[in-house]
Parts: sequence; structure tokens; C-alpha cells
Amino acid sequence: MLSVSNVLAFLVFPGGLFAVFFGLLLLGLERIAVARFQGRVGPPVYQNLLDIIKLQTKEVLVPADATNKIFFGIAPVFGFAGMLAAIFILPISGVHDGAGVNSDLIVLLYLMALPAVSHVMGGSSSGSTYAAISVSREVVLMFAYEITFILVLFTVALQAGAGEGALFSLKGIVDYQVLHGSFVTDFKMIPAFIAFGIFMLATLEVPPFHIAENDADVMKGYLMEYSGMALALFEITHALKLLVLITVLQVLFMPAMAGESIVVNLLWYMGKSAGIVAVIALIHASLPSFRVDQAFKFLLIVPTALSLLSLGLVLFS
Repeated sequence: MLSVSNVLAFLVFPGGLFAVFFGLLLLGLERIAVARFQGRVGPPVYQNLLDIIKLQTKEVLVPADATNKIFFGIAPVFGFAGMLAAIFILPISGVHDGAGVNSDLIVLLYLMALPAVSHVMGGSSSGSTYAAISVSREVVLMFAYEITFILVLFTVALQAGAGEGALFSLKGIVDYQVLHGSFVTDFKMIPAFIAFGIFMLATLEVPPFHIAENDADVMKGYLMEYSGMALALFEITHALKLLVLITVLQVLFMPAMAGESIVVNLLWYMGKSAGIVAVIALIHASLPSFRVDQAFKFLLIVPTALSLLSLGLVLFS
């Protein structure tokens, strides 16, 4: 039964308003960190929030040659709804227990695919050649990096199951690590940790995987024909996706608490999130982008091999 506390957790904290605001703040932090690493001043940390507010005043335009105007209109909602649901089911150590459902790890797997599905829906129905190229690139990369994501999730579930089968409860995975130590300190899980980091960069389209939205050759890609509130929804979804991925990384590998206080644990969670964003920004500022064929081969080989190595070590330990 849906309780008041669950509704508040979904709409206000740690999901809903808090997640949108904190996600946009992290996105702004990444932009300014990239700028500073590259010797530029960069935008203020709240620039993304200002952009979202400005987009609310703009008209939503639908291209006359859109192949499917209904799909074009509803595509931004899919990714946004998926990320809102994902942040709700994710536990935050000492702050929020998540959905507390036994198989929420499987649910997370499906929810994480929704932003990419919304890109494909919106881009392929817009009638834009640039968007079509962007979508084809995203589908190719998605095929490669989703394999890694599935393998990492299964490896973590097996390790948390402690020899009694896979544990598909996110809360159970957090509780196991709080009791036995974070997986990031376990040598068997280090390859899976690195593989998940590569998966994060690929799904966030951060260099060297900035391919589907590369301004240099496909302009804004699948976002090319979007404007106003629809474009704002895609921007908010991107901020939520960054927050969700950072939270998933902490749930799977480093959920240790800082104490018994909710406030202290919340600040600890936010501090770890900012630290992870700083690492992403450093990689973003340092690496050029692959071509799509190079990225596909890399994703199919390196993170897949790392996640299989962890899976093998867990199975035979």
C-alpha cells in the first residue's frame, strides 16, 4: 500500500524536488570542473538551473516533417519518469531505505534503459538527419555497454548472496556491505568496479564516449529539433541520470555510512557524489572522443572482460 512517507520520498526527498535540484547542481559542478581543468573560467554552478527556467518561457516547436508527432511529444517523458522512479528505489545508507523490494535490482536494470529509449523515440521520430545519425550511434553503443551493466549487477548480486545464490535486493546489497565491508575494497570486485566506471562514462556520453551528441558532426543529435519544456525535460533527465548513476555506484560498491545521524549520512552521500563528479570531470577534460567503431570495440572488449573477470573470481572463490 502506498504510504504518505513513500509519496514524499518519491516527490520531495530523496527523489522529486531534491533529486532534480541536486542533480542539476552536480551537472553544474561537472561543467565548472571541466572548465577549470581546461584552464577556462566556466559557467556558474547554477547555470543549468537558469537554463531550465529560461526554457520554460520558450515555445515548444514540433517539426513539420516529424515522422511521428505523438512519439516526438511523449519521448522526453519516458526518460524523466524512469529516472524519477530509479532514484526512489535506490537506498542511501543511513538516509533512505529505497523501495525495499526483493527484486528491485532487476527493476533498476529496466529503468536505466529508459533515457536511451526516449532518445531513440524522440530522435527517430523528429525527421532530422542529424538526429537519425545520433540515434544509430546511441543504439550501437547501448548494445555494447548494456552487456557490462548486466554482468556487473549479476556479479554484485552473487557476491552479496554469500554463496547462497544471487541477492537481487538493493537494500540487501547495502546491508551486506555495511556488515562485511564495501566491495570496492575487495580485490575480486575491483575489475567490476572499473567496468562500472567505464559503463557510467559511456551511458553519460562523456569523452571518450561523447559520440551520439557530438556537436562537431551531428550538432545536438537527437535533441536537434527539441525546444522549450520538452528540451528542459531532456536536460533534467540528464541531471537525474547523473545522480542515479552516482547513487548506483555507491550502492553497489561503497555504501559505508559516516555515523548514525541522517544529516551526517546525507552530507557524506553528497560529498561522495561531488567527489565522483570531480573524477568524471577530470576524465571529461583529459580525453578526446573515440569514433563510434572504436568505442564499440572498446566497450565490447575491455569492460566486458573486466566484469567477466570479477564474475569468475566470485564464482570460484
